[in-house]
Amino acid sequence: MTGSTAVEDVIPDLSDPRTFVDAVPHDGFRRLRERDGLYWQPAKASPARGGYWAVTRFEDIVAIEQDPSAFTSTHGVSYPMIFPFPAPAPMCDNLMFTDPPRHAGLRRAAAAGFGPRVVANFDPWIREIVREVIADVESVTEFDYVDKFARTIPAYVIAKVLGCPREDRERIVDWTNRLFAAGMQTEDGMAAQIAAVQLVQEEIQAYCADMQERKRKEPADDMFTALAKIADAGDITQSEFLQWTLLILAAGFETTHTAIGQSMRMILENEDIRAATDRAVDEGISGKLANEFIRVISPAMQMARLATRDVEVAGTQVLQGDAVVLYFVSANRDGSVFAKPDTFNPWRTETATLAFGSGVHRCIGSYLAKLEVQILFEELRAAGIRLRLNGAPKRGWSNFINQITELPVARA
Repeated sequence: MTGSTAVEDVIPDLSDPRTFVDAVPHDGFRRLRERDGLYWQPAKASPARGGYWAVTRFEDIVAIEQDPSAFTSTHGVSYPMIFPFPAPAPMCDNLMFTDPPRHAGLRRAAAAGFGPRVVANFDPWIREIVREVIADVESVTEFDYVDKFARTIPAYVIAKVLGCPREDRERIVDWTNRLFAAGMQTEDGMAAQIAAVQLVQEEIQAYCADMQERKRKEPADDMFTALAKIADAGDITQSEFLQWTLLILAAGFETTHTAIGQSMRMILENEDIRAATDRAVDEGISGKLANEFIRVISPAMQMARLATRDVEVAGTQVLQGDAVVLYFVSANRDGSVFAKPDTFNPWRTETATLAFGSGVHRCIGSYLAKLEVQILFEELRAAGIRLRLNGAPKRGWSNFINQITELPVARA
């Protein structure tokens, strides 16, 4: 195993969510990128050998994600929930928990509905949602930006994509908040965490099954209808249908939720970023602006894989059964890929980030997430909304999602 006592003294415990409570430990990640090989992170919650390999460089992560035969997703996709589990488990039918060739078939069931050309057509109704949210705070001088914007916009958008009735939008907000709150690692242990997540998932899936029946009777141009038809044709199973709708709802919410909240925090804490944001919108490059915010934030800080055989990565021998945790939040600040990686620069030419992963598991919702962030900043600029901090931001308790749970603001 690589690493020494001296190095471990200055590298924070990446397995502990407490490490991320105040801020992402970017200095620690930089030191790891500068070292040869992979870093062995001792961990209490571990699939094997008392720890896992931390992968922090852009090139190494891409190489692992391009080799699903050596690094499987079938035993979990993020730390700490990465371990072998019995095949009948429901998550076995979740796209994220599959490898090729099965992954390709499942992905085709919904991927076409999230392609760049299709998502571009969403602009008018997403803009309508954003304007509605902005109008809701026009007469309010103080509010929580996470509550009013970061939670609401992505939940409303995903509800529209799926085809949920308008009156169900607040249920989507509630479910997604509870789902990711349950997924935060707590002192109660892994079993309690898994049980809490499954409880919320069962509620969501009961709703999705009900919507499936409603769309059979009243089909529409939405994902519930499309997936229900595919399930009825026998191209996916009922369990795969439920896992797909759960994935769209949960993953479609969280990445954008975090990007919206953290991007505003960056603006309110740094006048240079505020000025760059205004200039980028005025120059018509709000798409590049959204991409840069998402790179710097890296909403999903990591994903994980399990080695299916002994394999060498970056000169490090990884053994069969070892977990490798892919730190996107580090790779997106890799100086060998990005010029001045810690500097916020919407005009940068290096735009291929790992914020949405790479390879076969690249997030199908990436174009939608970017469009929501892009439209939000265009509409905030058009409405002349200027905010200031009105208290201390609060981060989430998670070593997985770069969450912000509270952002008190007031009119500037």
